[in-house]
Amino acid sequence: MFAVEDRHWWYVGVRREVETWLDRARRSSGPLRILDAGCGTGGLLANVRTEAWKVGVEISTEGIRLARRRGIRLVRGSVSALPFADASFDAVVSIDVLCHSGVEERQAVEEAARVLRPGGLLIVQVPAFESLRGGHDAAVWTKRRYRRGEVARLLSGAGLALRRSSYRNALLFPLAAVVRLAGRRRHTPRESARSDVRPVPRVVNGFLSGILAVERLFRRGFPFGLSVFGVAEKASPARDTIRDSAGDGPGK
Repeated sequence: MFAVEDRHWWYVGVRREVETWLDRARRSSGPLRILDAGCGTGGLLANVRTEAWKVGVEISTEGIRLARRRGIRLVRGSVSALPFADASFDAVVSIDVLCHSGVEERQAVEEAARVLRPGGLLIVQVPAFESLRGGHDAAVWTKRRYRRGEVARLLSGAGLALRRSSYRNALLFPLAAVVRLAGRRRHTPRESARSDVRPVPRVVNGFLSGILAVERLFRRGFPFGLSVFGVAEKASPARDTIRDSAGDGPGK
């Protein structure tokens, strides 16, 4: 991750999606305050273009060691017991963390909701469709893959107002599905599994980044994808909630 996430098409694509929503986040006063819950090696916070006061929380010693090389603010801790006071942040981002085998997803979402200020946004991403489980999931300790409705219910169950629940990386879904389903014929033990995250040639990286840029133009979303992207808002009694004309409610 540390070696490739600054420029890798997958990470760049999700950062652009996150930035779109961070630009909508409300601040109470002063600069926007952002928490990356499960920041890994810090690539998102180091590269996201939204102007803000940013801090990451990570439990992995190796992740913390690498993230510190990026010069970002860091706290060691668990996403299931965030070491911050109530209503501390305008936005909490958690990318491919709730799916991890060491995370209790409902508790992590409730903790994110607790540290959000009223009107603040929780932005999450998780891998989609259990049928696509493969060696990459074993390598990165993915305990489950999700459908859009499951993410919607998870966020709503924490008392948050759902603003978006949609699939991402849809245009690449057919090819990836064929590769993953073919690979399921071979059992890969966790100890020998390899992550799909690796360097790619510049031309290929640019081509795949372009595909994701095109996909972002389709704001109504797709009925399938490699990831589920969810956004929810903490209730603010004094203000109207954010409305997204392309948002997907739990029943859509």
